[in-house]
Amino acid sequence: MKKKYTPKLLIKYLLKEFSFSLLIFLSIFFSLIIISTYFEEIIFFREKNLEGNIYIKIFFLALIKTPTLLISMSPFIFLFSGIFFFAKLLRNNEISPLSISGFSHNFISLIPALFSFFIGIFIILILTPVTSELSKYYESFKRKYSENENLIIMTSNGLWIKEQKNNQVNIIRTDPIKDENFTELKNITIYKFNNQNDLEERIDSRYVIINKKNWILANSIVTTLNKKQNKDVIYNTNININELKKYFINAKVFSIWNILQEKNKLNQRGYYGQELVITFHKYLSLPFMLFGLIILTTFFTIRTGYTFNNFIYAFYGIISGITIYFLSDLSIAIGKSGKIPLELSVWFPIIIIMTISIYSLLKEK
Repeated sequence: MKKKYTPKLLIKYLLKEFSFSLLIFLSIFFSLIIISTYFEEIIFFREKNLEGNIYIKIFFLALIKTPTLLISMSPFIFLFSGIFFFAKLLRNNEISPLSISGFSHNFISLIPALFSFFIGIFIILILTPVTSELSKYYESFKRKYSENENLIIMTSNGLWIKEQKNNQVNIIRTDPIKDENFTELKNITIYKFNNQNDLEERIDSRYVIINKKNWILANSIVTTLNKKQNKDVIYNTNININELKKYFINAKVFSIWNILQEKNKLNQRGYYGQELVITFHKYLSLPFMLFGLIILTTFFTIRTGYTFNNFIYAFYGIISGITIYFLSDLSIAIGKSGKIPLELSVWFPIIIIMTISIYSLLKEK
């Protein structure tokens, strides 16, 4: 007797099977992330004076970091889940009976796609506030064990850094960072204090070039208690200028609910906050990205009508993932350079994916 399919029964079945596929790849990515993060933290803490059982604490720290990384990897999780979900339908010869029963490929692909869209909304509205708090704890814990105890503050008057070097304390002041450029500082003043908090030397320079941990202060005015002279100065610092960015652009500690508020605060201090803009629009575009990726996976599966082995499907997933990652990274890099609006640079890959997806849905008769 021929089995009769009803929309309600079919929707329930498709959602159940897709959720199972999603759970499998969520578990795979979770395992890979927590293992890699665990070893990464071991390398960081191996020479630190971490109290208690170091392995348990590091594992706990890896658990805290993993949800944030899972959200970042969610497009790839859904990409692989979609490919293997539709591949499973093909291998079980379920597409033809469904087509005979009057259900088109569009119907079969739209159910998991819409489900993914709503999961994306759930992620940005409900999960990002949780992961942002976890990221705050993670960052604060890691900062306790950083190489140096530096105090960094950005105000509307400029950037202030307190650096401790041996028995000396240096106070550094520069103009506000412009155009996200941390490799060139302007109008810098360095105050050098001894361990009795007596000012020993002051260095003023109009322009500074950053070369790793060597700051080149050309034509500086060096003032001590006894004399004042003009000379070029190479200031050796413990501050990693690349790490300095994280004090201002670590967007992972903000959720969709407060990231714009933080961006406005940075704007008032003369800092644009590119990473906050990028992260905010990544949050907004996530549901559309997940929707489009599920539709895109039908190109490798039910729309070809051919059944391949798992290695071929894995190959399709890896190539698609690399392409999407490269396109997104390239687009954002162009946006950061100012050639296209930064907001558009985030949405551009999603627009391409959505255009292909919509065309695929409209093409089917």
